[in-house]
Order: sequence, then structure tokens, then C-alpha cells
Amino acid sequence: MDQSCRYLNLNYRYAGSAIVGAILFLIYFQPFLPYAERGQFSPKWWPLPVTALISGFLLSLGVKYRRFWIPTCLLLTLFSAYSILIVADLVIGGVDHNLFPIEFAFIAVLASPAYLGTALAAAFDWFRARRLNTHGQ
Repeated sequence: MDQSCRYLNLNYRYAGSAIVGAILFLIYFQPFLPYAERGQFSPKWWPLPVTALISGFLLSLGVKYRRFWIPTCLLLTLFSAYSILIVADLVIGGVDHNLFPIEFAFIAVLASPAYLGTALAAAFDWFRARRLNTHGQ
């Protein structure tokens, strides 16, 4: 496989990870609602780490290099979208996010299972390759 095909495959995975991050942001942070109403209609938070874990695993299967950029794209998408939301809240509604460092830490903790999913995909790929080498001899 030539170099351009490998990078094209990774670009699709990075884009998929960013799309998952954007969808998670829209579902859990509800930027379309006014600041005062966001907490009232917020869904349960436990599916976010589960979704991050599954997407980190699925998007990283079969990747041999730069594997951990995939969950990083998800995390950076959430950070970027939340940064834009903070600026919009400040400009439009005059809302002060005085706890924003804690909010970013909260996002990082919730999205961190994507890295575990990527590590599990690496282990799965390693065992699969080892099994194929063992049975192939």
C-alpha cells in the first residue's frame, strides 16, 4: 500500500472521530438552548464515556501508526466546540463561565475512555496478528 492510501484511510478515521465528537457535543451540551435551560433538559452523562470508548475502539481497529490521534481528534472537537459555545454565551447572553477550567477537565474525563478504546483496539490487533502468524506457520 502506498503512502497516500494510508494517509487517506487515517483522514477518514480522523474525520469520523471529529463527527462523533460533534454529535456528542450537540446531544450533551445542547448549544441551541439558552444557557439557563441547558441543565434542565440535559440527558444522563454516562452514555458519553461509553460512546467514546466504543468509537475509539471501532475507529482505531486495524490502524498501525498514529493510532492515538483518533481519540485526540474527538477530544479536540469537544474542546473546540465548547470554546465556541463559551464565547457565544459571553457575547450573546452575557454568561460568565467562571469555572471553565473545571468544565474542560470534566470534558476530558468524559472523553478519556476513547483512549482506552484505542488501546483495546491496539491489543486486539496485536492478538489478531499474533494468532494469524501462529496459525500461518
